[in-house]
Amino acid sequence: MPILCAAVLAAMAVSAPALAQGRNKPAPPPSPELFVALESCRTIGDATLRLACYDSAAAKLSAAVDTKQILVVEDKEVEKTKRSLFGFRLPDLSIFGGKDNDSEADKTLVTTIKAVGRAGGGRWNIAIPEGAVWQTTETLSTNPAVGDAVEIKVGALGGYFLKVRNTRSVRAKRVE
Repeated sequence: MPILCAAVLAAMAVSAPALAQGRNKPAPPPSPELFVALESCRTIGDATLRLACYDSAAAKLSAAVDTKQILVVEDKEVEKTKRSLFGFRLPDLSIFGGKDNDSEADKTLVTTIKAVGRAGGGRWNIAIPEGAVWQTTETLSTNPAVGDAVEIKVGALGGYFLKVRNTRSVRAKRVE
């Protein structure tokens, strides 16, 4: 899926989990007006009228993109943003998949160490390329170094655990 309108992405993110889990979830919010207008063109039987409908709907959709009422976002940009926001407690943002359908991949960030610094008491500040700084809240069994692999996971009760190379995980918190 190379390029999607944010509105379409949001509609898919909201409706897909509801469909997958049956009637246990409330109905998804109505689709954005411009997308509904575009979809309604499919039902027109006459080819000339259908094309005119598509042309009109596409022009309105394009104008909405031009005026930034709708943002077009590539999936790789969504993934990059998700990685940079990892560790922040955010509201349910359906364009990033929402909290109800977080996969295991959404609960783990595997990256490398960009910079390290001592934080006192055996703790470390570890900067990663995604722009975050994590601080261990426990003593590491090894000294971390720039370039080391690091894995940060969401714990079962919501905290975070950080593992440098293949050592044991320690509790950590995002400080930047």
